[in-house]
Amino acid sequence: GLVKDSDAVFFQYMGEEAQPVALTMPTSGKPLTRLSNVTLAGLDIAEDIGEFKSTKLNIYLNSNQGRTIMLTSGLTTIWSQCLLNCISGLLYSEGLQTPFNLDTWKGNSKMRPCFAGIRINGEKITDDVLYNKLADARADKDYKKTEELLRSVVTLVKAALSTEDVEVAVEEAPAVDPQAA
Repeated sequence: GLVKDSDAVFFQYMGEEAQPVALTMPTSGKPLTRLSNVTLAGLDIAEDIGEFKSTKLNIYLNSNQGRTIMLTSGLTTIWSQCLLNCISGLLYSEGLQTPFNLDTWKGNSKMRPCFAGIRINGEKITDDVLYNKLADARADKDYKKTEELLRSVVTLVKAALSTEDVEVAVEEAPAVDPQAA
């Protein structure tokens, strides 16, 4: 949702000046709003980015064609809150290696915020507990609490991703004869 007067939600930075170019469907020219059949490859928080020293959420997704793409958004944006809520739900329900569809759309209010949702087999994945905590923090205008919640999700998911791919070899300990001691 980088360009507020555009219907597009995903943009690619192009050229030396890093100009945003809307990602559109090749046949219709309509904005791309769904990344289908992707898996979560990683999450990261980048600090002090750009002219405004922003804090960004970087999301790495693997496509079913074997490509890794990175999406970036302000850490505390509505889009990032929605996405991290869904990723938390994925962690607790289906597992982080489960392929999903990432849907993104623009709202109708004056600022036209972007929203995100993860669906698996048509079912939206969410973490109701986190959703309510974020809603309460927004209602209280507690920006620090919102950021703390989001950072904790990133930390938790990063830890889970780093352990999911590790194979653990378990060997049975030799039997100890209590009479021999």
